Formats: sequence, C-alpha cells, structure tokens
Amino acid sequence: MSKVHKKAETSVKPAYNSQHKIAYAIIFLFAFVLYGQSLSYDYALDDTIVITSNEFTKDGVQGIGDILSYDTFTGFFGKQKLLVAGGRYRPLSLITFAIEVELFGLNPGISHFINILLYALTGILMYRLLLWLISGFAVRKWYLSIPFIATMLFMAHPVHTEVVTNIKGRDEIMTLLGSLLALWFTLQYLQSKKYKYLIFSFLAFFFGLMSKENTITFLAVIPLTVYFFTLHKLKDNLISLTPLLLASVLFLIIRQKILGDFSAPVAKELMNNPFLDATSGEKFATIFYTLGLYLKLLIFPHPLTYDYYPKEIPIIGWGDIRAWGSLLIYLAAGIIALIQFRKKTILSYSILFFIATLSVVSNLVFPVGTFMNERFIYISSIAYVLIIAWLLHRYLPTLFKSSEKWQSYTSGILAIVLILFTLKTWARNPAWENDFALFTTDVQTSVNSAKGNAAAAAKYRELAEKESSLPAEKAEAYQKAIYHWTKALELHPSYFDVALDLGITHFRYDKNIEMTFKYYKQAFLINADNSKVYTFFKAVFNEFQNPARKLEFLQDLNHIKPNKYYVLYEIGVSYGKELNNLDMAITYLEQAISVNPRGTEAYKDLGAAWGFKGNPNESIKYSLKALELNPSDAQTCVNLGINYQQLGDTEKAKQYFNQAAKLDPKYKSIQ
Repeated sequence: MSKVHKKAETSVKPAYNSQHKIAYAIIFLFAFVLYGQSLSYDYALDDTIVITSNEFTKDGVQGIGDILSYDTFTGFFGKQKLLVAGGRYRPLSLITFAIEVELFGLNPGISHFINILLYALTGILMYRLLLWLISGFAVRKWYLSIPFIATMLFMAHPVHTEVVTNIKGRDEIMTLLGSLLALWFTLQYLQSKKYKYLIFSFLAFFFGLMSKENTITFLAVIPLTVYFFTLHKLKDNLISLTPLLLASVLFLIIRQKILGDFSAPVAKELMNNPFLDATSGEKFATIFYTLGLYLKLLIFPHPLTYDYYPKEIPIIGWGDIRAWGSLLIYLAAGIIALIQFRKKTILSYSILFFIATLSVVSNLVFPVGTFMNERFIYISSIAYVLIIAWLLHRYLPTLFKSSEKWQSYTSGILAIVLILFTLKTWARNPAWENDFALFTTDVQTSVNSAKGNAAAAAKYRELAEKESSLPAEKAEAYQKAIYHWTKALELHPSYFDVALDLGITHFRYDKNIEMTFKYYKQAFLINADNSKVYTFFKAVFNEFQNPARKLEFLQDLNHIKPNKYYVLYEIGVSYGKELNNLDMAITYLEQAISVNPRGTEAYKDLGAAWGFKGNPNESIKYSLKALELNPSDAQTCVNLGINYQQLGDTEKAKQYFNQAAKLDPKYKSIQ
C-alpha cells in the first residue's frame, strides 16, 4: 500500500460525479470562509511597489507595454533598479492589476476578491489532479481520500496567509495555477495523444513563468509526476516535456533581453543582501538553518511574520547544532527519496517535489534578497500535506482492527487540524489589513529585524503627525517611533535612512536638538554624499533658532569629513545670513564652489554676499554664473538688476528686472 499504484495501469481521468461536485463546492467555499474577511482590507506591504505607487500599473491598460518592457520594480522607482541579483521579471500579475485599475480604479476589495477566487480555483485543480493521479488508496468515504485530505489541508494551512491576503501575493498563486495547469494538460496529452494539449501545456507553463520564475521548477516536477503516477514510456514523457522546455527558453530569452544576465550585481546593502558580512561557511550554515525553519512552519505554523530580514534570522556557523540538524534531516529525506524512487512511493515523490520547488528560493541556487519568507513555501507545502494525507492512510490503519475505527479517528484528526488551521488563519489575517496593522503587529514577533523596526517606526510617526491625533496619542506614537528606530539602528548601525528619520523624529517630538544632531551626524558618517542628509538638515535648520549651535554642528561635520559641498555651503550661509559675517561667508562659499563648480546655490549666495559688501562687479560675476546654471531663478535676475542699477547701467538693470517679472509675476512691480 506504500506504492502509488496497486497494479500497473495508466492514469485514468476521474469521472465528474456528484461526490466530486460536492468536494469542489466545499473547496471553493472553504477558500472564502478562510479569507473572506480580507475583502474589506486595504493595500499592504509590497502592494505599494506593484500597485499603488507603480506608475505603469496606475496607467491601466496603457501601462501594459511598460510592464512587459521593464523590471518589476521600475514602475515604482522610475528607473531600472536591480535591487536583487538578476532582477525580477514578473509582469503577468502586474498586468492583472493594471486591468483592475482600468476597470475599477484603485479598489483593494476587488483585488482581494480575485486573489481568493484564484486560490479557490487552485484548490479545485489540485484536488482534481490528485484524483487523477492517486488510485492506490480507495476508501468508502470520499472525504477521507488522500486527494481531499491533502487539498483541504493545503487550503487551510496558515502559512499561506501572506500569499492570499497580501494582494501582491497573486504572483505566487498564478505561478502555481499555471504550473498545475501545465501538468493537467501534460496528462491530457499522454492519455489522448492529442497535440492540442501540448499547445495548452505550453501556454499554461508560459503563463506561470510570466507570473514568477519559480514555475521553472516544474520542468522537474512534471516528468517526475508522470514517472511516479503513470506507466507511460520514457519517450512519451520526453515528448510531453518539449513544450515546457520551449516555453522556458522563450521566457528566458525575453527575460534576458529585458534584464540582462542573471548574474547582475546585487546592491551591497544588508537589507537586500542579508549574507553581506557572512563568511561562506556562515552563509551555508544559516541557509540550512532557514531550511529547517521552513519545516517547522509547516508542522507548527506559529508565530507567523512577513519579516525575516536581518537580524531576525541570526548568522550562524557550523558549530551551531541547528545548522547540522537541518542538514541531516534533508540528507535523510533525500536518501529515503532515492531508496524508494524505483518503488514509486508517495513519500519519495513528495520529498523530491519539496526539494525541487524549494530549491530556487532557498538561497542555495542564487541569492533571493532575504533569508527566507513564508510565501516561498507556498508551492512546496503541497508535498507536506500530501505526506500527511499519505501517513493517515498508510500507518494509521495499522493501529486499528476495523476500518470503521480508522475512519472515525481519521475524521476526528482531520477535523481538529482543519479547525486549528482555520482559527490560526483567521487570527493571522487581520495583520494584513493595512500597513499599520502589519508593521506594528509583526514587529512584536520579528523583534530583531532592523527593517521591521524601521517600518513600524515609520507608521507610528505617521500616526503622530496626523492632525486628528490627540496630544497624548501624538506623544505616545512619537515615543514608539523613537523606540523602534533606535532599535533598528542598534541592530544595523549603518542604516542610513533610519539615522536620518530618528534625528528628525527627535526634533519633531520635543525639539531635542542634541539628539537630532547626534543622529544626523551618524547619517553623515554613514554616507556624507547622499543628498538626503542635506534635505533633512534644511528641514530642521529652517526652524532652529540658535545659529551659533548650528554653526558649531556644521563645523564639526566639516572637521570629520572635510570638503563636502553642502556642508561648506551651509557654513557659508550661516555666517552670512545668520551671523552677518560676510567675509567668512564668502570664504566658505568659495570653498564650496571649488568642491562643486556647478553649485548653483553657492554662486547665487556669493553674488548676494558681494552685493551686501558693496562690490557689484564681483556680485555680477557670481550671479551671472548662477543664472547660467539655473536660468529660471527670478531672484538672481533681481539681484543682477540691482547690481547693474548701482553701476548706473539702467538698460541692463531694466533687462534683468523684466526677465525676473516674466519668470515670477510677483516681481512685476519692479519693472
């Protein structure tokens, strides 16, 4: 009974009888029972990247051409930005989002409904495939069959909440749906020898690949399935594989044309390359540790989180038993699969299915940009539920003398597990209601994630800055934002954006300028050339009324990292506008220009400084350069007009006053 077949027989397409209709209805409705509450949810997490802030998607059907022509992230960033090795080309789910936007606008309820619908259809297709494939475990009660048990466990498994409840997870659903359809049409061809099914399998497989690259693992899964569950000849198996290979080649050609080589460099930033500072040994030990965590989540799906970023998953070495334990489990499973390969057991098939489908997201084949993610085992979980269903049929009957007792206990076990899974799924779903719920919920689980703490902090600050928030609520929200950003920076001391955000949050909360300067200085030390530093400086300097302390801070930065244009420029501005020391202002502004000969602001202020010193000729020299760099600056035109007026050149003065009035109507009065 451990074999897939009792006897040598080719697979036979299952009859569409009343029992199956009931099963299909249960599976379909169960999907909405599990996830119906998400119909009222908003967008969350990566929905921003693929929908709400993606210019291609928001263009509706007009954006489909761009979606097909660029990396998945391009519509969000505005340029090709390969954040992870090899980039990401997954246009099909974005096309569905674009169509939804065209028809319904930005309507998350519609998107959630479509996700649940596709998930329900996936469950029905999975059940129908298993009915077709597994014939060696006949039972009187259809709801205790391996196909139905496996499908219901798959549908209910809480680890799927991210895939279904997060709208962006549609790429995973469509990938599996396309892969299973390709398997279905392959079996149709093998049974009927009608070539139209090869065309259908090609289209289905290409559909899956355009949703997500993971589909390519079914180049191994589909022939394995044919080998394990049918008696078709090797020649027929290879013929049925041909359209899948052609679809893969076509997809890879398109992908390479759009993104370039798979080996494109990954950003040297910890949040996009979690193994950045790890040795080779530590990398692989940590990978096997995460592979063990996947098994744990399948067996005991608690706690769940979207966030497995550094340093929630610790970098470990081979001296850690967790790495060895996971490696030994996988080695043992692999050996069992090979030993039972020729016997064609469900256990062997399931192990190989699990390893094949998990391989591309394991970080063993290529880096995926994070340690792990619950959505990465969406497809692989089929193997797990199949093993559980098989164990209930293979070993549980040996404990009972009568089949009636086995049926009672199996029914009880299945009911208990499904109830527990359903309750866990219901409990997990609300975390995906919106970004605030997700980030503030999961930071309590992923307490050591720098990214998770930063995300929660950003949401707390948003809450604090809402006009409708009461003073006590504002204070509490600011305190939580500061706490989580401080935690993020402790975990990842070179987290540039967090240092900036922490600085400005201290200022907005209680005008704590010393803490503000402390974290601005840390951001400056991390990346002094990033323009964000100076944008944040100005945001605070516009409100800060202590020019001596401001100048002291800027001089400190200049001492730490000299010859930075914006620092020299701000020092010059402080001396000139706030301390009325024009000589020092000119000195630093000239230094700023020597560092950046195209520094428009420095030229403009130099012109103004020389003008205040009563030297119109020098003022004109620098003002003309400023206007050359920025011809639309009306104030510079006014400055030039004043200088020429002082020199007695009324014609040129009038010329620049007129130019200023054309650029900005508020200067019409000086024409």
